[in-house]
Amino acid sequence: LTIHSLSGCPRATSAMKKAKLSGEQMLTIKQRASNGIENDEEIKQLDEEIKELNESNSQMEADMIKLRTQITTMESNLKTIEEENKVIEQQNESLLHELANLSQSLIHSLANIQLPHMEPINEQNFDAYVTTLTDMYTNQDRYQSPENKALLENIKQAVRGIQV
Repeated sequence: LTIHSLSGCPRATSAMKKAKLSGEQMLTIKQRASNGIENDEEIKQLDEEIKELNESNSQMEADMIKLRTQITTMESNLKTIEEENKVIEQQNESLLHELANLSQSLIHSLANIQLPHMEPINEQNFDAYVTTLTDMYTNQDRYQSPENKALLENIKQAVRGIQV
């Protein structure tokens, strides 16, 4: 109670002697402090890498969104094309049916008309018969004989009733 400073206190001097660090202890503390500084550098570097990874992730996510949008658009276009193809297929079927009916009508109408050097028209020789008729009408100048003119007139009369 009578001592007014630490330097004169017997208990304080023994505590101060114990508080003094050896050189080895000081070196250990310095190493820990420098390791902390190094760890700070490593942490800064790791933070920078995390930032770069986050930016890369954001870019990849944006690219994925673009790809998903493109895929959705392509799927939509594909669906539209498929629907259009169905309509075209139905139209083709309808036209093929109409062509079959027209062919049958032509065969029926021309059944009694004999073209030169051909048998009467039927399903087996239909294409050859139509080719010959086309040639006769396209090259009428070669078919100027009275028999051919009469034949062409008979054909015109026979097919007049066919509605296309």
